[in-house]
Amino acid sequence: MNEVDAILVGSMLGDGSLTPLSLRKQESQLHLGYSKRYWSYLVWLHAKLRPLGVYAIQPKRGFEQFHLYSKPSSELGRLRNQFYPQGIKLIPSDIAQMLIRPISLAVWYMDDGSLDFREGYHANASIATYNFSEDDCHRLSGVLQDNFGLEAKVHRSTMRGKVYFRIYFPSKSMDLFMRLIEPYMQPCFSYKTLMRVASSRGNTEGANVIRNHWA
Repeated sequence: MNEVDAILVGSMLGDGSLTPLSLRKQESQLHLGYSKRYWSYLVWLHAKLRPLGVYAIQPKRGFEQFHLYSKPSSELGRLRNQFYPQGIKLIPSDIAQMLIRPISLAVWYMDDGSLDFREGYHANASIATYNFSEDDCHRLSGVLQDNFGLEAKVHRSTMRGKVYFRIYFPSKSMDLFMRLIEPYMQPCFSYKTLMRVASSRGNTEGANVIRNHWA
């Protein structure tokens, strides 16, 4: 799988969306939208996705947001069919063959991940998978174990009476998870990494001390 396709997989797991298929050519467009805070991330994605064919980044009128659209393509149309077989985003049955590169994990985590660091207690990452079913989340958990050696648990939470699911990385998985994603993490998301936690505490030995403590 090439880098562009790997980024697309991560984006589909995260905040990216694909427009409905055109009637005649069965083509789709990728849509990405982020707040002004993550402008540099959108610029990075624009550069990485250039081989796909992307239009210039545009501001959303009246909001501090920016949007990026790709050019329509049949390749994206096929991806649309995989992730939106009935018009609603879900996890494809062959996700194990798609989620195979660390850059996919990084894009997914930058979009929907968070880091919960409590000094003297724990340092754990999680990914919000609120739009996916419990079965989908367990499928993703299995793929993370099989393809990356990452133990990942499915946690449920209730908000306003509705049950949602998220993927949670226990402490023993944190070292490997961070090593996989950190080469791709953009500076505007440094607060989601152990490296940022270490530097914010003036730790001159970097994140390894924290990694070793929580391993």
